Amino acid sequence: MKITEMNAALQWLREKYAVAANGVLAECADNMGAAAELKCNDGTTVKLLPWRIERRFFELKKLVDDKTLENVSTLRFAWMTSNKSLEALLYRELDLCAFLGESAIRSIFATVNGKTANLIVKLFDTKSCSVECSAMLPAGTDEIDRHEIIAARGVACDRTVDTQVPQASIYQFTANGEKRYTDTDTELFGFENEEILLIRAAFAVLSNPALAEVWNKTDATLRKQVADALATEANGKPVIYTEEK
Repeated sequence: MKITEMNAALQWLREKYAVAANGVLAECADNMGAAAELKCNDGTTVKLLPWRIERRFFELKKLVDDKTLENVSTLRFAWMTSNKSLEALLYRELDLCAFLGESAIRSIFATVNGKTANLIVKLFDTKSCSVECSAMLPAGTDEIDRHEIIAARGVACDRTVDTQVPQASIYQFTANGEKRYTDTDTELFGFENEEILLIRAAFAVLSNPALAEVWNKTDATLRKQVADALATEANGKPVIYTEEK
């Protein structure tokens, strides 16, 4: 990651929109959650949840919030990569279960084989979630993910029909091979999508400091849920939570 350039962009956004709170992005040492965290000038460290402000997930949540999807019953998620840990994959997908499902996780059961896992997740409001994660794609392979919400009236997905591999906006075929270009942010040209989301997540916290406590609390919950999920493979029993967190 280009941390120095990312922090310069973050400061530019602060100045442009006159945001008083200040902080810098720093790479995380562990392999859980986002690749960077926000260190605020007041001494607070905030764990970032950048996928929550990603357009495709924001739009899916809006369909649920606005009741465009009526009586959501099932969430089907999958995420496969070559450059992240299984724990990091589970961390994001479990958060998306609660975030898009709009209910805390009630129970988790996982089957794990090396760096792959299949999970059945139940939410407190009875929704069911099916989650597939794999960190076994060959090195250099583009990540594959798909998130589908099924309701009594309507189905929504972050990919077009029969599509799993993310599509680029522009494809260039040259003598040196294929190049792809996808710009997702008109103010942050030149950054990779993951970097853009981290900058935007940090900016969201600085713009709304109340998010810091919410996201740090969510981080603590997710870390426990990931550990509990992986433990179900060993004991053969689902983990069941008695309180919504």
